[in-house]
Amino acid sequence: MKRIRRTLALSLALLLLAPACSRSGESTPAPTDDPAGVTVPAAEPSDAEEETEPLPEVPDAGEEVVAEVRYPKGTLPKTVIRIPEPASYSEKLTLGSLQGLAARHSEDKILFRVGAADLYTPYIEKDWEVEITNRIGGLPANFENLLAGYRELLAGYILCSADPADPSVSVAVSLAGILDCVIATPDTRAAVEAAGYPQVLDVTECDEKWLRASEYWDRLNRDVAFEQPASMAPKLVDYAVMAGAYFGFYDGHVAAGHKKMYDFLNDGAIVFGYNNTLGEYDAVKSFSEINVQMVPSDHAYNLSTLSCFPKYELKQKEREVPETPAAVHTLCIVMSDGDNIQWVLNNFATSSEWYANRHRGEFPIGWGVSPALLDTAAPMLEYLYDKATPRDEFMMQLSGLGYTFPSRWDKEARQKMAHDLAEAMGRADLHYAEILDDHGFTEESLGDFAAEDGIDGLFYIDYSHYSGLEGEILWLGDKPAVSARHMIWADHPTGNLGFITRRINNAPTDPKDEESYTFLIVHAWSGLKDGKLAQHGNTLDAVAALVADLDEDVQIVTPGVFMERLVENCGPKN
Repeated sequence: MKRIRRTLALSLALLLLAPACSRSGESTPAPTDDPAGVTVPAAEPSDAEEETEPLPEVPDAGEEVVAEVRYPKGTLPKTVIRIPEPASYSEKLTLGSLQGLAARHSEDKILFRVGAADLYTPYIEKDWEVEITNRIGGLPANFENLLAGYRELLAGYILCSADPADPSVSVAVSLAGILDCVIATPDTRAAVEAAGYPQVLDVTECDEKWLRASEYWDRLNRDVAFEQPASMAPKLVDYAVMAGAYFGFYDGHVAAGHKKMYDFLNDGAIVFGYNNTLGEYDAVKSFSEINVQMVPSDHAYNLSTLSCFPKYELKQKEREVPETPAAVHTLCIVMSDGDNIQWVLNNFATSSEWYANRHRGEFPIGWGVSPALLDTAAPMLEYLYDKATPRDEFMMQLSGLGYTFPSRWDKEARQKMAHDLAEAMGRADLHYAEILDDHGFTEESLGDFAAEDGIDGLFYIDYSHYSGLEGEILWLGDKPAVSARHMIWADHPTGNLGFITRRINNAPTDPKDEESYTFLIVHAWSGLKDGKLAQHGNTLDAVAALVADLDEDVQIVTPGVFMERLVENCGPKN
């Protein structure tokens, strides 16, 4: 394990600045002349005389990764210590913070064996030649041994409540990265202290207001932040700690208050997580109005560790390109919600409802993926690309470097975001972007994306009704923005399979007529259940059932073939 020299003189300087909310641990009384009541670890004279060095910035993960992106990345690894998910909330919280600090400071990374970890771990071994182990320092990688194994790298611990809904938890997560401290609760405190960690801060009485008034607030990352429901806190803790970023709870119902919480962020910043209480629409809208985007990831584990394995670029497999018949209705089917990286990292690739479905490969389909994956979970993206058939094509979802409503952005900020998106798409070999917006099917908004050389065309769905524009096409120069004509969505009057197949089978078949092109969006959470379309049924089975009922003059193609055929036959130059 690579040891980073840390001085107690630095710890002393930091701790003397601690706010009044902080309290010392009972085992080590604070000096009486310290108004903050903070425990200052005793420093040996030789250590105090050493040259101090600042807390390290999160470094770039490799020389080849030169792109200017806002997704934080850890340091290069030599070993991955794979462990089972702990049973208790407190252990998850403590080990999550340790995982994030290890991703930042150590060559020995920690990986929870959850979700699709068994699918992407072989790619970590193959491409980065790391050792996968379940031991640390020759000992089993249990809770106590993991704490002891990283002790020399870290300053100490921050104490917070063991209640997931307590505001001190978000305070502790926000501070752990900038103070290089693991997080302890009363349930894990004894084990943390037994491993040799001194208490640096006690924030059990601290809340959001205290954090924002503290001297630490200005040290938090301005390009990345995190938002989680309180009950989900152990997830994403690792990545927030590694990034030195704000980690907030919001359980209110006022969009203006939510927006104000994040107005400290820079234009183009990314918020990882989700907000179930406020609701998807209001959360995304409030972020969009301050030029911020969200990466849905509330159930995600391991992002700090996976960020240590970035790829500068990945290439998709060659896709199937059929000839264009003289009379044909061209259909492009796209699965929704690929921007949801927690889904991609969990059961998207393991469940028979989606990528592991027996029908995949029988017909062309477009799969959405987040541009964040190349920097936050490249081994998972590599697995998806590697297992693709010639009838699978990946495209960018959704709206930017994260989920947002681009029409609500300031124009200059939107142009910068579109430029960054095109660069990220190019690295991931993604040529087409799917934009979901709130009534944003306009030349003013979409034109900023079409102006980028790396974006060859746009697929558009509207938040209020995915297929509400009924296939309308907006030409932005020689690039099309194609709205969804139909959608598979249970409990929606126009989302049932029979309605869609009848409409498509009776649609025009002249390749030079825009009405002969259909973009069909599939709601990822609708599928067949007991032979009927229903919420949380088998999604790809529903697509297969629709495909089986299509006439011979309907040809299904991948997103790229769809766009190329449309441009060739209906574009402004024709």
